[in-house]
Amino acid sequence: MKRIFYLFLVVLISSCAKLPVETIALTDAIIDEGKRMHELNLSLLNKMFDEKREKIDAFIKNEYTPKFLEEFTARVPADTDYEREFPNMIQSIIPQINSRRDKMQSAMESQRIKLVTKLNADYKVFEEASMELRRLIESGVKVDEERKKALNHVKNLTQNRIDLNQIDTELDKFIIKSGDVSGNIIELNNSINSLLNDK
Repeated sequence: MKRIFYLFLVVLISSCAKLPVETIALTDAIIDEGKRMHELNLSLLNKMFDEKREKIDAFIKNEYTPKFLEEFTARVPADTDYEREFPNMIQSIIPQINSRRDKMQSAMESQRIKLVTKLNADYKVFEEASMELRRLIESGVKVDEERKKALNHVKNLTQNRIDLNQIDTELDKFIIKSGDVSGNIIELNNSINSLLNDK
């Protein structure tokens, strides 16, 4: 979407001072399409995170809990009366498992909010540049200063892309990673920040 907008803007800026009336309609169509694409991006991102939340729950249930129980049982003294101690064991085990799940889910939600904020910020830049372009077309102003300002907006737009495929990969790595959950959360945060800062 941003590439189309960029090409459209370059054509307009390099064209003559008199623009056809249809150019405003085309600009409005691009603005509407930008809004639609933004809403689709948000929907896709939220759907991805919904799936990852389910994946975390499945990981906790099918992989983490069995391994945790196995390790816990191995540490229980051989002469333990399981029937008598079972309620105490459950009270000890469940909070630890839930804590792991809650930390992972909380980290996931934190990343979702960060990415939604970034998408919204990118869309705001696009929207402002689009409206500025529309005003420029309406007024018919074609001085060098206006050209430079418009090109600077385009330059900013092309540097703010989010690679959802790479984010998907990083989230999958986080879900299946064993070890210290706090360290994993920090690593996920660093990975997402790196993806945002590289763009």
